[in-house]
Amino acid sequence: MRKSYVKTGAVVTAIALSLSGASFADPLAPGKPAGVHQAQMGDKEWLVFGGLGLVVAGLLIATAGGGHDASSPQAITASIPTST
Repeated sequence: MRKSYVKTGAVVTAIALSLSGASFADPLAPGKPAGVHQAQMGDKEWLVFGGLGLVVAGLLIATAGGGHDASSPQAITASIPTST
């Protein structure tokens, strides 16, 4: 049974690697920059910070909706009827 999982995992990994974008990319030319300067000049930082902001906002909204206030305990009164 374990061998079938291993074989399935190997087949899925082989297919994923063969279809990945890295296998179709051109090799880097020796002695030339690999696009580092172009990547540094990009203006995609707002995507990163915007995504982090959305995650933080979602966490704040998810944790703020409880409505339970533990600092105000309720008084409990009990009355015991006595029969005469």
